[in-house]
Amino acid sequence: MKYFESKYGYFTDGGKEYVITNPKTPRPWVNVISNGDYSIIASHTGSGYSWRGNAGQNRITRLYQDLIKDNWGKYIYIRDVESGEYWSAAWKPVMSNYQHYEVVHGIGYTIYKHKVNDIYSEMKVYVSVDAPVEFMHLTFRNDGDRVRKIDVTSFFEWVLGNFPDEHREFHKLFIDPSFKSNTIFVRKYLGQFPDEKGRWNNTDWDHVAFHSVNIPVKSFTCDKESFIGMYADERNPIAMTLPKLDSKCDRFGDASASLQVELTLEPGEEKEVVFTIGAAKIGEEDAEQLASEYTNIQRAKEEFSKVKDFWTELLEKELVETPDIGLNIMTNYWARYQAISGRIWAKSGYYQVSAGYGFRDQLQDSQIFLSLNPELAKKQILLHAAHQFQEGDVLHWWFTIRGGGPRTHCSDDLLWLPFITQEYIKETLDYSILDEIVPFVDGGNATLYEHCKRAIEKAFKRFSPRGLPLIGENDWNDGMNAVGTEWKGESIWLAHFMYLLLKEFITTIEMKNDVTFAKKCKDTMETLRDSVNKFAWDGEWFIRATKDNGEKVGSKENDEGFIFLNAQTWAVISDITDEERKKMAMESVKKYLLRDYGALLLYPAYTKPRSDIGYITRYAPGLRENGGVYTHAATWAVWAYALIRDAEAVYKSYKGICPPYRSYDIDNYWAEPYVTCGNSDGPISPYYGRGGWTWYTGSAQWLHRVATHWILGIRPNYGYLDIDPVIPSDWEGFTYKRFFGDTLYVITVKNPNKVSHGVKEIIFDGQKVQRVPILTDGKSHTVEVTLG
Repeated sequence: MKYFESKYGYFTDGGKEYVITNPKTPRPWVNVISNGDYSIIASHTGSGYSWRGNAGQNRITRLYQDLIKDNWGKYIYIRDVESGEYWSAAWKPVMSNYQHYEVVHGIGYTIYKHKVNDIYSEMKVYVSVDAPVEFMHLTFRNDGDRVRKIDVTSFFEWVLGNFPDEHREFHKLFIDPSFKSNTIFVRKYLGQFPDEKGRWNNTDWDHVAFHSVNIPVKSFTCDKESFIGMYADERNPIAMTLPKLDSKCDRFGDASASLQVELTLEPGEEKEVVFTIGAAKIGEEDAEQLASEYTNIQRAKEEFSKVKDFWTELLEKELVETPDIGLNIMTNYWARYQAISGRIWAKSGYYQVSAGYGFRDQLQDSQIFLSLNPELAKKQILLHAAHQFQEGDVLHWWFTIRGGGPRTHCSDDLLWLPFITQEYIKETLDYSILDEIVPFVDGGNATLYEHCKRAIEKAFKRFSPRGLPLIGENDWNDGMNAVGTEWKGESIWLAHFMYLLLKEFITTIEMKNDVTFAKKCKDTMETLRDSVNKFAWDGEWFIRATKDNGEKVGSKENDEGFIFLNAQTWAVISDITDEERKKMAMESVKKYLLRDYGALLLYPAYTKPRSDIGYITRYAPGLRENGGVYTHAATWAVWAYALIRDAEAVYKSYKGICPPYRSYDIDNYWAEPYVTCGNSDGPISPYYGRGGWTWYTGSAQWLHRVATHWILGIRPNYGYLDIDPVIPSDWEGFTYKRFFGDTLYVITVKNPNKVSHGVKEIIFDGQKVQRVPILTDGKSHTVEVTLG
């Protein structure tokens, strides 16, 4: 069945696959495929690149960001040997007229289906679940009525280390390719790190990369000029005019990789070819063994099955079925896959290349594991804790290879550690995590509890005389980087966030019998509540911040940016104010911020740069944080409206940012309709509603979380399930299935009275209960909920 069909494609297979039927999409629509170590990006045209560890420090193949051309990749050429006509296995780079073209982006794989000159080809690209190897598994079929002889030729360029490789002409001098047994191996005698004596340019790249094919080669080359030809390009390389490649493979050219094989196809006959690319860590893995072991048809098929089984087993630990097909697709598959494969494991996207982890960013992302594999959330929490200083502050981000990163004065980073730790405990009851011994980045170690405590105590030292937290270099909004650099400006959003954090974390502090610290936290909560309500209420909403000079940001006193979203949503989420102010603040969100495509981050947009606010004002008006929909924050509007039981606003807030629904105006949206975008343009932009910065955005996890926890309203809460949906009144109900370990819960919610919220009755395993206990007995349990 097809879902959300547009002129470019549709969802199928229950939403697990997105099929692209027209290669001329408004922007490249990609798949980010990762096993947590080795990763690739595959665009719908056939472009993309590979890396291991991270895309900035250990790039394997080349791609430069060009969303217009999308013209860098690992390409496969198909040539009719008799006529000399050639095309590519994907649309790029040759862009031939085709009889059929279709691309399937799936969970962990992409499949290109192409038919030119009666030769049908199908190319599956994917990454082994547990090895640093990627596959290009091709099937060819002769749909004509005569015997055809074709050759199949690969081509891509190596990087082998840091990217971007600005000094290409220097670095290429150190690349050493060789050819053996249908495989090109490549080393680089220049690593990106100093040796043990601190000498730069005195180490090797610490991997050996390879490119292999499963059948004997007709010819090969390791030289870009030999393949492309001077002043030609990938669309019309000189290699496609020559009978064979030139077998050039030395250190004196510009390193690339091309393997050419030849096939004869009888009418109706099918044949398969497997190409692999990989990178073996020197001293730990053997490149020749990897190439030999994985480059065959049987292994390729086994690995593809393992990929599908891995993702099915992981993602289907939680499944929802509601009347909203878009919500089902995103919640069951794509939001989780995006957060895990793209955000946490690959750490990169087509719009943004990352060389590491953001402290607060992937901490929030790790919540995606709580319903799937909590051990992976625990692993992420402990990893982040190890990037905290003894003083309590943290690295804003860090390189994942060899470490290192900026120790900034961002005021919220450090507090996400206790916040996410508490969310982990709330869902798992695993208090033992608090006793894990974790090192500090500047030496010494302590329990995770102590790490969390030091983060809070550090934040306590950053308060204004009025009892409000200081914004410092910035808070959650990096773009507000000039508001409080003198440590005088205040953050109202941070006050809300800190209030909620303390309210949640105090239970852990008291469990630890840390009496003095518990009292300090309670006293600080009172101060925060009093100060926010005394100094931050602007009459109809809360201001966003004060600057170093005391002027307000996000106030009626401002001509531009007079209302900010986060200061309103988190006033509700934190419960820092009274019910009247909550409702007034969220009514103001409706009036100024809640639009067709979600809630704007601020209104009205800044029309000129403001050196007293920050680079947020330097975006074009309506673009990204400057008056656009910043999807991460827009998800929190769903949460806030659910808390005040405004079902209509809940659903409008959610549906506006739910990607499948943008299929209906896809030429206006531009972005992939199967993953969340980082932002979409606001109403002042000439491209109102245009999506951008997809894949590498923290919004995917939050879109999933607000759907399950606040629309469907099913929330683990210290050993119990809170069930409190806020849904459209015309829903007849929904089902929710989730494993807790090996224990299955099947929850059926019925809505016979057509209400939006309010639980009338809960039946657990046939017995009426007030709350549903979370058991771990390895059995299946049923929960029947009636709204009314």
